[in-house]
Amino acid sequence: MSLETAAPPVLSSQPKYDRVSARSETEAPWEEIASQYHLRDLAEEINKKHYKRIALQFPDSLLPHSTIIASALSEELKKKGFGDDVMVFVLGDTSYSECCVDEIAAQHVNADVVVHIGNACLNPVVHSPVIYLFGKGKLDLDLCVKIFTEQIPDTRSHVIIVAETALQVHVEPLKGRLTEYVNILTTVPYLSSFTGHDPSAPSETIIPATLTSSISTLHTQVSAIPHRAHPPLQTDLPSYILFQLGIPPPPAQLHLSTLFSRPPIIIDPETSLPLSIGNLSLARRYKMMLSARAASTIGILVNTLSLRSSSELILSLQRIIRDAGKKHYVVVVGKPNVAKLANFDVVDVWVVVGCTRGGMILDREGEFFKPLVTPFELKLAMKRDIVWGAGEWILEFEKVLKLKDDDDQNEYEAEENSADDEDAPPEFDPVSGRYVASRPLQSAKASRKTHIDVEIENGDGEMNTLNINSKGSSQLISASGNAGLLATRGSQHYSTAGAYLQSKRFWKGLGSDFADDEESDAENVDTEEGERRKGSKLEEGRKGIARGYVNPDV
Repeated sequence: MSLETAAPPVLSSQPKYDRVSARSETEAPWEEIASQYHLRDLAEEINKKHYKRIALQFPDSLLPHSTIIASALSEELKKKGFGDDVMVFVLGDTSYSECCVDEIAAQHVNADVVVHIGNACLNPVVHSPVIYLFGKGKLDLDLCVKIFTEQIPDTRSHVIIVAETALQVHVEPLKGRLTEYVNILTTVPYLSSFTGHDPSAPSETIIPATLTSSISTLHTQVSAIPHRAHPPLQTDLPSYILFQLGIPPPPAQLHLSTLFSRPPIIIDPETSLPLSIGNLSLARRYKMMLSARAASTIGILVNTLSLRSSSELILSLQRIIRDAGKKHYVVVVGKPNVAKLANFDVVDVWVVVGCTRGGMILDREGEFFKPLVTPFELKLAMKRDIVWGAGEWILEFEKVLKLKDDDDQNEYEAEENSADDEDAPPEFDPVSGRYVASRPLQSAKASRKTHIDVEIENGDGEMNTLNINSKGSSQLISASGNAGLLATRGSQHYSTAGAYLQSKRFWKGLGSDFADDEESDAENVDTEEGERRKGSKLEEGRKGIARGYVNPDV
């Protein structure tokens, strides 16, 4: 009987793309890559700034080409006279939105600069210097000209051309082929660092520089379109027709639709054909805002850790939520998805603090268990009277913060000076119509009650009355017995759960296990035990990140 050998079973599927590192040098189009990604200009910028550790950040679609680009950049740097001390890193999976600069990953390799390749949101960052490398996206200009003339037959129409950053190189050539249209405006990328208002901000550079060279001469007006500049408008912006090259993410699509009276014409770069933006309705956003208004517990979902003003915005959201008498939690889960957020059943609605392009979640399919709103929508939901301007939908952090300064302060002062002493009227969810208790931490306003009397049982079974005055700025109120300390947070809120924990719990923090107790006999404790009961001294330990901790003892 002969034994026949069988082929081993297939244990893995074939990869979706060939390994880039396995390509031979003859197959790599070095000159084409150097031209498409402006690697010579990039090497010149690195040489001018004397960067030694360069981190390359790619979107997922360009990761298969990352090793070729890194090798080509290394070759260009060697031609500039750089030695082996220059290191080029390729950052893997982005921490949050791929259009944002990943400062977290860059810090792990101690990078001097982040080279962001591909589509970028251009939002200002906190720490790392950035070089934006948009590349040259493919687009059929002949088909774009045909669609332009079909969609906009009137040559006197006012048109503004906007492009995703990877297609920015096609804007001026497209305008040059539409000479019969006399009222066309083009846009160019605009960075916040161009204003020079913050000298401490990290440097930001766009390569090639020709994309933004006209800002000081032609494109002198900062546009309402985020991070774009254009020439002075000939009429008001809503009267223009938006011709968009490339597909913006859904939040940007909705925002653009609110800026123009006519639906934008969006060109798909894969087919160079117009694309329908689908159902992007402000009415649905209004419903989500009403859900936030009826929520009692709000989760602040942090979907970025590198954008400037994000910390200030989170603090602002916490303040307005507390002032509205609601509870909140600040949650960081990395890249959010349905399964992660489903673990927080106590949260009634989420407010997403993230990139204005890729970090906002609109949930058009209804996949998430709880509603998700933007900071602007939460800002409206926390107002006493909702006033949503026609077609207004704000994404930028700075504009949301300015709304806080302009609109809220007088409202809060008027509410505090109100003379209404009656109980609050019943609240009903405007979406479901059910009765809700949306203010578990209802504020004790100074005009309504000058103090709160709280009765707490002490250790002897007697009741102690605590007077919490609402006029102090922030105070700790001491009580006898086991009542402990009650904290009035911002002099406005009293937590019954906190009072119970303070009076009933046995463990009260670090060091309380060794503190002298009135019931213990200190005379029967030896010196060694007595020293132990006082607790240990706090010492500074290791600090830093996982790549390299700093030990003060070494």
